[in-house]
Amino acid sequence: MYSLEFSFIFFFLIPHTISFGRCDDISFSICWMSKDDALERQNGNLWVNGTSLKSTRRIGKVTSLAVYPVVENKLTLQYGGSVQSWTLSITPRTRFTKIRGRQKPLERPTNATKSFLDLLSPTEVFACENGTLFFQQDENFFLAVGHTMRLPVKLESRSPSMLLVSWVTNSLAISDSHTVTLYRTELDSYNTLSTDSTINNHYRFTALDSCSPYVACVEIAGTRSFTCLSTITDPDVPKDFEVTSWNSSSISLSWDCPENRRYSLFLLTIFYLNSTDHVTEEVPLWHEEDSFAFTLSDMQPCSRVQFGLQTLCQAGTESRYSTMVLNDGNSVHSNIWALHQTSFGPDTYTLRWEVRNASSISRFRVYHDGVLQGTTLMTNYTVGGLLSCQQYQAKVEALCGDGVLMSAKTVTAHTGPSGVSELRYRSNDSTAVWTPSARQQPAFAFLYKLSYENGSTIQSSSVTGTELRLMGLEDGKTYILDVWEECEGQWESEHSHLFFEGANSSLGFLIRAAGPAQDLEMQLDLSVMGLMMVVPWSLPEELQSDVSEPRAKMGKIFKDKLQELLKDFDQPARIELATFEPAEEPDKTEILFMSFDASKTEEDLPLPVEDQLDYIRSLNATNITIRDGVIHWDGHDLCASAQHTLCPRNSLCLNTLGSFTCVCQHGYYDVSPVIEPPTASHPVCNEDGLFSQCLDKLMTGGIAKPYLVSYIGGKVDVKLNDGRCTVDESEMFYYFRTSRKSSECGTERRVNKTHIEFQNTLTVTLTKEQTISRRDLRVVWKCVYPRHYVRNAQVSMDMEWLSSLSLVEFNSSLQLVLTMTLYSDESYTYSYRDAIALGLEDTLFFQVALQTNNSFAPDVLLQVESCWATESTDPEDTVQGVLLQDGCPVDNTFHWLSVNGLAQTSRFSIQMFAMPKGLPLYIHCLANICGHDEACTKNCTSQQRNKRSVNQVNRQGKQAAVVSAGPVVINTRVKSGVQPSHWAEHITMISIVAGSIGFLGVTILSVSATKAIMTYYERLQLQ
Repeated sequence: MYSLEFSFIFFFLIPHTISFGRCDDISFSICWMSKDDALERQNGNLWVNGTSLKSTRRIGKVTSLAVYPVVENKLTLQYGGSVQSWTLSITPRTRFTKIRGRQKPLERPTNATKSFLDLLSPTEVFACENGTLFFQQDENFFLAVGHTMRLPVKLESRSPSMLLVSWVTNSLAISDSHTVTLYRTELDSYNTLSTDSTINNHYRFTALDSCSPYVACVEIAGTRSFTCLSTITDPDVPKDFEVTSWNSSSISLSWDCPENRRYSLFLLTIFYLNSTDHVTEEVPLWHEEDSFAFTLSDMQPCSRVQFGLQTLCQAGTESRYSTMVLNDGNSVHSNIWALHQTSFGPDTYTLRWEVRNASSISRFRVYHDGVLQGTTLMTNYTVGGLLSCQQYQAKVEALCGDGVLMSAKTVTAHTGPSGVSELRYRSNDSTAVWTPSARQQPAFAFLYKLSYENGSTIQSSSVTGTELRLMGLEDGKTYILDVWEECEGQWESEHSHLFFEGANSSLGFLIRAAGPAQDLEMQLDLSVMGLMMVVPWSLPEELQSDVSEPRAKMGKIFKDKLQELLKDFDQPARIELATFEPAEEPDKTEILFMSFDASKTEEDLPLPVEDQLDYIRSLNATNITIRDGVIHWDGHDLCASAQHTLCPRNSLCLNTLGSFTCVCQHGYYDVSPVIEPPTASHPVCNEDGLFSQCLDKLMTGGIAKPYLVSYIGGKVDVKLNDGRCTVDESEMFYYFRTSRKSSECGTERRVNKTHIEFQNTLTVTLTKEQTISRRDLRVVWKCVYPRHYVRNAQVSMDMEWLSSLSLVEFNSSLQLVLTMTLYSDESYTYSYRDAIALGLEDTLFFQVALQTNNSFAPDVLLQVESCWATESTDPEDTVQGVLLQDGCPVDNTFHWLSVNGLAQTSRFSIQMFAMPKGLPLYIHCLANICGHDEACTKNCTSQQRNKRSVNQVNRQGKQAAVVSAGPVVINTRVKSGVQPSHWAEHITMISIVAGSIGFLGVTILSVSATKAIMTYYERLQLQ
C-alpha cells in the first residue's frame, strides 16, 4: 500500500574512508526516513554533532549520514514532543559500535520498517545494511545506525579548488540525467551552494575554497537514491618560504600563510643530506605557533640540511596536506656548480668550477681516473703528464673542516693532439712536409688550409700522412699553408703556419678560390696538367671523407681502369690518383689523375697530357669521349639505375666504368675469404670484421686487423687462449679455427646437464716496444652444443640443435648477447633444445631476446628486422625462404605475438613448411638494437611480398646480430601406412550404452570398457 507514497534516498556523508588491509572500503552511517514528512509535522529535527540535517531532507526518502569512526559522535532526535540523545563510539577494526543513551536500540526492524526497505531495488544501497541497530521505529518514521562496504559514490581526485566525484549508473534507468548538489557547512547547518544535472557518470565541482568542508550529492537517474559524500578540499601551499639568515651552527627560515589564510597548522620537515645529496635523516616538526618563522640551532659543524614545508587541514578524523614547498637550506652553499673543462693540451687539461660560498669549504680534492692528483683552495686545477688525445674521468670534491665531504661532481675531460713541427715546403716536387710532435695514431688526421697571401682560401681538406703535394702553384707567388692535427674528429691542436713562394711544379690542377676571389681560375698549360676524368654520378656521402676506407678502394678501381687504358701507350705509364671533387655540373664528379713515366723510378717525370689524350681518343673505347681536354665517361650509373639493391647489407655499390662492384661500408670488413664455407662473389660485411661460426666439427672466429690497430692505438700482439695455438693472420684479419677438443688450444669448456659451452678468447695488447697502454681488448667467442642428440627415424642421430653466441668485452665492462629460441606452444614455457620433427599442420613459436646481463642501458630495445629459412646451418645459404623482410611479414602465416621494437624480446609464430630439397630447416633472424631516442617499430602495409621467395634477402640497417635455431624436420609419419585410430568412435559407443542403463550397469560396463580400451591400445602399439 505504500508503494506509491515512498521513494528512497541514501545520503552518505563520508568524512574518512577506512581500509582494513586487503578488505573493501567501509563506511559507518546514521540512517533515517520520514513518511509523508512526519518529522516536519511533529516539529521534529535531527542533529549530528550539533549540525542540523533538516535543510538536506528529501520528503519520503531514506537518508543516511556517515559518522566519523574512532571519535565519539552525538546523535539527537526531537520527535513526537520528546527529545532523546545517544553517544556513538565506533571501532573500525572490530566494527563494534558502543552506544550510550536512555533508550536502548533494537537489533530487528518492525514490519513497518521492513515495508520501507523492501521497496529498494537490488542495485540500490542501504547505508546501514550491516550491523544495523534501530533507535526509533513507528508507522511513519525510523532511525538506525549501521555500516556498508558498497560505495556507489566515490571521490576520484581533489585540489585546493576542485572536487571530482564519480558514481555507478543504473543500467535499467529510463532517463540518463543525474542531479548533483553541493552543500557547505555554515552556522550549524548544511547550506546549498549549487545544483546541476549531467548525463556523465562523473562531475567536477570547481571554484571552491581551499581547506574547506563540502558535501557532494548525486541523485542517480533511475534510482530512488540521493547519495552524498563529505570531504574537504586540499590546502594551499605556504608562500615565500625562504632562509632569512644562517651561519655554521644555525639557520633561520620564514614563510607566509596560504592565499586564503585557511589552515590548521604547518608541518616542517628537516632533511639531513650527505655529500651526494641523499637524505640520511628526516625530522618532522609540527609548527603550531602564531609566528611564521623557525630557527634550527645547535647544528653540528659541516652539516648539510634542506627543509620542506606543508600546510595541514583537519576536519574530524580527515587530514589533508598541501604540496611540499622545498628550501635548499645551507646545502647549496657547499655544492660544486658548473664543473667543466676550460682548456687542454697534448698532455694536460684544466678544470674550473664554482661554489656559492667558499667560506664553508676548507679545500678541494681533485681526482684523475679515480687517483688523487692533489688539493687546492682555488676553483681551478690543471692535471698534467698525460697521453695525447685521450678521454679521462675527473672528479672534484669539496671538503669542510678536517675532511668532511660536502659535495662531489664528475666530468669527462680530455687531452688534445700534439700538433706538427718542422713544417716546410720542398720546391723540387712542390710538396709540403712536416713532423708530428708525437707518435701518430690511426685515429689522428692532419688538417690543412692553403691560402693566397690576401687570405682567400684555395683548398682545405685532411690527410693521414705527413706530406702534401701542392700541384699547380704559380712560380714566385706567395702562399700561406696552415697545418694542424686533429683526433677523434673534434679536438684540434694549435695551427702551424708556413709562408712560402710557389715553384712551377710539373703537374697542375684546376684551383678554385674561395672568399673574395670566388671566380678566380688559374689557367695552366694542358701539356703539364694531370688527366681529368668526369663521370655522370655524384659521390655518395660515405665516400666524401678522405679517410674513408671505401673511398680508398674506389680510388684504386679508377686508377687501375686508367692504367689499363694506357697499358699500350708509347711510354710506360704509372698512374696516381690525386683528388675526387664534385663537378660544376650537377650529379657529376671530377677525378684528377697524375701520370708519370714508369721507367723513371727515382723521380716523378710527368708524361705529356695531350699525347695521352690523343692516344685514348684513338682507342674509340665504348662510352669514353675526349672534350675540351677532359676524359668523359658517358655510360650509365648502374648502381642508381638498378631496380633492386645490387649489394648485400652493410656494403656500398660502386660504379666501375661499365660494371659495378660492392665494397664494405666504412668500419665494416669483408669476412668472406676467412669464413667456412667460402661465399659467393659479393662481400660479407661485418662491423669491425668480427665473425664467429659454430660448425659441426669446427669453431671459427676472427676480427679485422685495421680495427684492432685503430682501437689499441698502435701495432698489436694477439694471443688465443693460453697461447698454445697460433692465431692465423691474413692481410686484413686475425682469425682462428679450433676443434671441440679443449686440450688442443686451451679452449675453455663448461658443461651442465643439457649443454656444452666452448669459449675461445683472443687477447689483444700493444707490442712490447710500446711500454705504456691505457686500452686493452678481449674478444670472446662462445659456441653452445647440446649434450644429447635426438635419435629417431625422422632425425639423424648426428643432427645437433644449433645455437651460436657472439659477444665482445671492452675492458670487461660490456656484455651483450642475442638468442633465438623455439618454443612448443604460445605459452612460451617449454623450449626445444634438440632437433625436432613437426608436421606441416604444426605451428612454430619463436622468441628473439636481448640478454643484457645487467650491464647495458635498460632503455635499449630489440627489433627483429628480417627472418629467413635455409636448409643448412649457414645463414648466407644461396637458397633462402623469406619469412620476414624489413620488419614486415612476407609469409601470410607469420604472426607477431608481441609488438616488435617495444621491448628487449620479440615473439612470433609461423606455420611449418617445406623447402625444395626436403632437408632439415634452420631459421635465422637479423636483429637490430635501438636506443631510446630511435624509432624502433615498423609500419607495414597490407601488401606482402611473394610467399617464401628463395631470392637473396635484402637486409638493410645497422646489424646487431644474426641468430639461428634448428634443425626442424618435416614429419611424414602420417603416410607410413599405419591405420588411423578409431579411438573416438569407441568412446562414443561406450558413452551411448552407458547412458541407457542404471548405475550398477554403468559401473560394470566402465570396467569392461576400460579393459577393452587398454587391449585395443596395446594392439595398436604392436601394430
